[in-house]
Amino acid sequence: MDHQNRAAREAGVRVSAAGYSDTGRVREQNEDTIGLYEPSDQALLAQLGRLYLLADGAGGHAAGEVASKTAVETISAVYYHAPSQKGGEETFHSEDVLEQLDASFADLDAPIVHIRRAFSAAHTQILASASLTPAYAGMITTCIATVVKGARLVIAHVGDSRAYLIRPTPARSPAITRLTRDHSVGEELVRVGAIPPEQAKGAPSRHVLTRALGSPRSDARPDITTCIVLVGDYVLLCCDGLWNMLTDEQIATVVSRATPQAACHQLVQMANQAGGEDNISVIVLSFS
Repeated sequence: MDHQNRAAREAGVRVSAAGYSDTGRVREQNEDTIGLYEPSDQALLAQLGRLYLLADGAGGHAAGEVASKTAVETISAVYYHAPSQKGGEETFHSEDVLEQLDASFADLDAPIVHIRRAFSAAHTQILASASLTPAYAGMITTCIATVVKGARLVIAHVGDSRAYLIRPTPARSPAITRLTRDHSVGEELVRVGAIPPEQAKGAPSRHVLTRALGSPRSDARPDITTCIVLVGDYVLLCCDGLWNMLTDEQIATVVSRATPQAACHQLVQMANQAGGEDNISVIVLSFS
């Protein structure tokens, strides 16, 4: 009976999505890329859901922009169009991070396998492009992907772009929970207790990535989180150009009080007013 009730609730959940990317006030060009993919093919939608991508590129010249664009284009293409492998050879490795915040959902196996393969393909493509074009040498990108399948989410990420869950509460302020852990030196220092969490945001090491797509020092396998959303919830994807300029409370307040499109523009405006020190990219998902 619980399963039936849950299925009924999930069938009634609808997602609205919007995204916005801005150069900011300091950078000369925008090296971020976002992508919102909602397939019209109903069979594809039922199997793999909707896909939302945000990538924050880095590198000299235009290389960061190339890396982030390559990641978003490759991941979306491979996720939806690469054929599934047979024989069960695609399995999780012991070093994979798979965090299930709610229950384990068997019908998320296909999205998880597809998104892992898509991240690997993007990593390979960025490395290949960098090796062929001297101007692209050293280009890398963060990437965060969210798959929405009914009320169930698969979040895959590499780097320090983040996902947040924002949930209304009876209290005045909505609750905000970070769903991802940064792949950065600053985050690692917090994890081992070398610095307190409140110092991490201002630490110089907060932007030094320990994992990124295109980095030859890593295979860039994404951490994966699964969770379930409720009617009234919001999910925010953003780069460090947003979360480094605003508090969690500011983010949660804006997202919970506006439409996804209005929230995206207001958050970017606030980040620019706070200094706009980096490119600013955000995707807001609203569940109703």
